[in-house]
Amino acid sequence: MEIKIEKMDHTGNGIGFYDGKICFIPKSVVGDIVDVSFVKSTKKYNIGKVEKIVKSSDSRIDSICPYYQLCGGCNINNLSYDEQLEFKKNKVKNIFKRYLNLDINPNIIGSRDEYKYRNKITFHVNNKKIGLVSIDGDIIDIDNCLLVSDKVNELYNLIRKEDLSLVKKIVIRECDNGLILDIDGTFDISKIKNMCLSIYSNGKCIFSNGDGYILVNDIKYLVSNKSFFQVNTSNIKNLYDLVLKYGNFCGNERVIDLYCGVGSISLYISKYVKSVLGIEIVNEAIIDAKNNACQNNIANVDFICGDVSKIINSKIKGDVVIVDPPRIGLDKHTIDVLNECRIKKIIYVSCDPMTLVRDIKLLNNYSLDKIELVDMFPQTHHVECVSVLSRKA
Repeated sequence: MEIKIEKMDHTGNGIGFYDGKICFIPKSVVGDIVDVSFVKSTKKYNIGKVEKIVKSSDSRIDSICPYYQLCGGCNINNLSYDEQLEFKKNKVKNIFKRYLNLDINPNIIGSRDEYKYRNKITFHVNNKKIGLVSIDGDIIDIDNCLLVSDKVNELYNLIRKEDLSLVKKIVIRECDNGLILDIDGTFDISKIKNMCLSIYSNGKCIFSNGDGYILVNDIKYLVSNKSFFQVNTSNIKNLYDLVLKYGNFCGNERVIDLYCGVGSISLYISKYVKSVLGIEIVNEAIIDAKNNACQNNIANVDFICGDVSKIINSKIKGDVVIVDPPRIGLDKHTIDVLNECRIKKIIYVSCDPMTLVRDIKLLNNYSLDKIELVDMFPQTHHVECVSVLSRKA
């Protein structure tokens, strides 16, 4: 059946209507007329699959990825980059209007690199077959991903030739000085060792030829296999500069950095504030954070390993709190503590505007002052939001 795509949902799916029922059509663009088959039908909605493009939208471009129609990674690769940025901006505007009744018009900072920007990628293995996960949850046997560098693709293609019968997934991280390989399982690494800085198997380091690091501005960050770090290396500086701008620090602030990872934001802002306390649940990340502070000769930061929701309480002392939580956002205890304490300003870095608006609504002792967007994820529907919340009088 033919359906005209009238708008897009927040995850980049085209939306049309058939027989009065809403239909979600992945990989379609506003203005397309598409011939679809339904892969799922419920009483309220259908999920369709594009079988043929009857008429292309003026906004549609040809994807340069041969796996685009199948892959579950990129979902707006058939829009020009300017259109992608406009989609993300409008998406956040609509979410804030719908759930907070706020009219915002945020600036969005684009990415220098539209491709080859990811410093981390996960390949899944099933029945010895390695690749990326498709829309349907299957494994796509690819030979090249456009979001990572040639060096990462070269290592991946060497791994494909090995016996992967004892492997579940493989993560490749790219640092400024080399690659880190993290294997969930085991295989013969003898032919790939020369391409890696370090190799982990089932959580244990089985090969090392030095520490991996990423340099942002003048800060050198060590990165291990378990550490969280922003995936778009080329746009990290823009993101952290935005935190600095919104912090408007004068030099005497005590900052608490929740979900601090390897101390990336803590260390970046350290010379502009009096002190920073970073809290992170991943022990390997805290080890890296402490090493990062030492290596960069930064003495006014401290790091604690632990669950944010169990560590902080209403006696928390500081002037500014920075939160950069996982996609699920803040837990109820943390929100309650922030509402009860006397923190003047919260800088909230979020990769999911839906959980961001949920948390802003629950942080009822604070009001939204500013928000700006940074595109850390070209070719996908994801966008990073940096917002500033000030405590109400």
